[in-house]
Amino acid sequence: MGKRQIIYRSERIGGNQELLNREINLVTKEDRVWHGTIITVGPSEVELKDARSGKHRFPVEQIDRIYCEVKTDY
Repeated sequence: MGKRQIIYRSERIGGNQELLNREINLVTKEDRVWHGTIITVGPSEVELKDARSGKHRFPVEQIDRIYCEVKTDY
């Protein structure tokens, strides 16, 4: 079993319901990386819940990319 990385650039993030409840890494335009689960995706904002149960909101224009890993059969 392997893993595959899926990358979402900023133009694919706003309003993308595929991202809900996924464990992801979010990279800001300042090259800061946040890890957690996406709990809200709006047209202009994403809300992330980290392992410490802290919630963080990010405007889509401040996000460089979001990436997550998906398990594969190969």
